[in-house]
Amino acid sequence: MLSPSPTRLITLLSLLPSLLAQSDGSSTPSPATTAAADTFSTSTYSCYDPTLPQQVYRGQNTTICLYAGPNGDWSSDISYRRFAVNLVADEFSSYKIPGSFNSIVQSNPFGSEATHVFASSQSSLSFLRRYYDTTTQYLYPYLTAIVDVRDGKVAGIAWDDACIFCNRDRCLANTYNFDGSEATQEQISQPTNGCYFTRDECVALHAGGTDDCDLKLYVVWTGKDAHGRVLLSSDSRFSAFPPNRIQENVMAGVDSALGNLNDMKEKVTDTFTGAVETVTGAVDAAGGAANSTANFFTGSGR
Repeated sequence: MLSPSPTRLITLLSLLPSLLAQSDGSSTPSPATTAAADTFSTSTYSCYDPTLPQQVYRGQNTTICLYAGPNGDWSSDISYRRFAVNLVADEFSSYKIPGSFNSIVQSNPFGSEATHVFASSQSSLSFLRRYYDTTTQYLYPYLTAIVDVRDGKVAGIAWDDACIFCNRDRCLANTYNFDGSEATQEQISQPTNGCYFTRDECVALHAGGTDDCDLKLYVVWTGKDAHGRVLLSSDSRFSAFPPNRIQENVMAGVDSALGNLNDMKEKVTDTFTGAVETVTGAVDAAGGAANSTANFFTGSGR
């Protein structure tokens, strides 16, 4: 089992808040695309940038793609979106799709019971992960792809253990094959569970000013590049560190967002209260004026 050094632990934990709030690299979203295939083909979802070297070199850009689409069988005719980003090989990187929470959760662009995502690079694909389930209204925003490179060629992409971000009662099975069936850890020999937020929790977090529920992808590397150099950034993946430290940082961000939301609610309440007091004062003044007018007409006089 990989054991991070104290220096790596301190470095990662110091970077965690910023990693949770930003993405690295430049992305290129594709327009909505339809996959038409009688049988599933990985070439349909391959990920290359023709302007970059076709092999992986440590310290140079390599293209990573994130696909989002409906649940079910991806070998049938489906509409999906592809987001491509160039990331530096063997750097711990993060890639966020701004506004994805609203776009996917609020509008359900794929018209499906759930939105599934997967990562690809060169001709290798990860398994599918569920991002949003309309039935349970659960979101699974934490995705870390471990890119396995063999002599410069991407040999596979595995998902890291996403249960590192939450308590076990919040971690559910969340990995699928491309025919829509559930993939178990025994079948694929990699972590298959993920932490969830409820939709209401994400709405509150979003209102509090955080993007924790936006679709985001962390990327780490393992193996050897085209020059035979060892790729080591997988040592910095979240699951290599004590769960309590990671969860403390996540909860700090959540508490901060909810604190911001409470501040906003108090401001709205204060504003509303002030407005009510102003209106009440105006009504009282109007009532006083009306009474004065009534007294003017009904009072005794000559």
